[in-house]
Amino acid sequence: CLYQDYEIARNRLMMRESNLYSEMHTSSKKGLKLRQWAKNRMPSYLNPEGIYSSHHLSELENMSPDDLHEEYGNVSLYNWVHAYQCLVELSKEELRKRFSSKKPIPLQVDRWLIIKSRENWLSFFKRKGMAEDVAKKVIGYFTFNSKSHDLNDCPFIPCVDGLCLMPALIAHSSATRSLMSLFGSKKISQAGKGRFHEQQFLRQVRAAGIKASPIETHANFQCDCVMLIDDHLIFTELKSNGQPIYYGKYYQQLCNIIGDSSLIYDGNNKLLRSYIEQIDRISTHYLNHLDIIINEFNLPVDWQPKGVHKIIVTTTMLGGKYHSDNVFVVDKYSLSSFLQRVPGVIFQNNEEGDRIKNIIDGYEHCTGEITIEKFLNYLYCLPSVSAVRKNIKKLTYSVRFDETLIYHPYYDSWAFGPYIRKEDERIN
Repeated sequence: CLYQDYEIARNRLMMRESNLYSEMHTSSKKGLKLRQWAKNRMPSYLNPEGIYSSHHLSELENMSPDDLHEEYGNVSLYNWVHAYQCLVELSKEELRKRFSSKKPIPLQVDRWLIIKSRENWLSFFKRKGMAEDVAKKVIGYFTFNSKSHDLNDCPFIPCVDGLCLMPALIAHSSATRSLMSLFGSKKISQAGKGRFHEQQFLRQVRAAGIKASPIETHANFQCDCVMLIDDHLIFTELKSNGQPIYYGKYYQQLCNIIGDSSLIYDGNNKLLRSYIEQIDRISTHYLNHLDIIINEFNLPVDWQPKGVHKIIVTTTMLGGKYHSDNVFVVDKYSLSSFLQRVPGVIFQNNEEGDRIKNIIDGYEHCTGEITIEKFLNYLYCLPSVSAVRKNIKKLTYSVRFDETLIYHPYYDSWAFGPYIRKEDERIN
């Protein structure tokens, strides 16, 4: 069930978010001077929630926090987070005033919404430390229009007196999730995103002791990364995609990966290639020109690979196994566990009532020296996906309308969450 895959992916994403928050909270409690670390690397205007949201966004966008000065739509990611967090704090303050008031609030629009002219909103952001030109761009992007998904990603509603904000909604919004949705809905330019993905992935692979290099000898056949493990070639295509907030976007993402029969044409009236078709085309080319790889890795002139494998690594958190046509499909969060040699474990009570720790099936490949056998076995089983799939529960809402009872099935996305931990009490 593809919808179940979507729910599993959403579950893994929420677990990642909660674990990140827990890690930051633990670091602060242990006196590791998180605020001082952030002060040296992040803009001074960020409050603790802004620091957390920045870390969370850096995780989802596959960047380090230091890289969040990169601009999306000519606005730095730090400014994006700060601007949205300012609206969240403003909304929370408005709700505090309402609930602390001993007088009933009249049912008037201006008493339940925050309404300001564009000029006043501009002044608001400037007081928060944003440059005027940046604030103008942010206000434009935050304004709801036909391209917007909802009032979370575009919280400003055009009205006669300017722009209004719904504090009851925005006070409980996630800055990170809302911005991710906004970047996709308004197609905000993210030109530098792929470069960060490639650089980070190469660093991680090499840190694991694996020989790896991009191959860019032929312009039309650029390979993001070729890995060499035990004389096996692994052609890797890296895809920097956002996390689909809605099921329809998740489905479209899979169509991009494995292809479909829609025969969609691009701007040049050419059929769009799926990611699998791209990696097949690239690997075939370099296998026919093996000398390029031999030169890149300083191999003997008569060297031949013992095996050839192809992988698509996407930043989109996945909820299923989509291996197809001898191509592995994996998200970078799953692969990170293998490269960093951090096995997932589960804590359970035995018959004596003692709490014991067991490695989750599939994570045994994350221990010891990296070999091609362990690598392939890990890709086949994808334990972080399999573990959640094994334990997620399908439940049903029952809603009655007069004499009619309507059943709505759904997946309990937190059924397994509290029981999964990594070796250092995290899971990807």
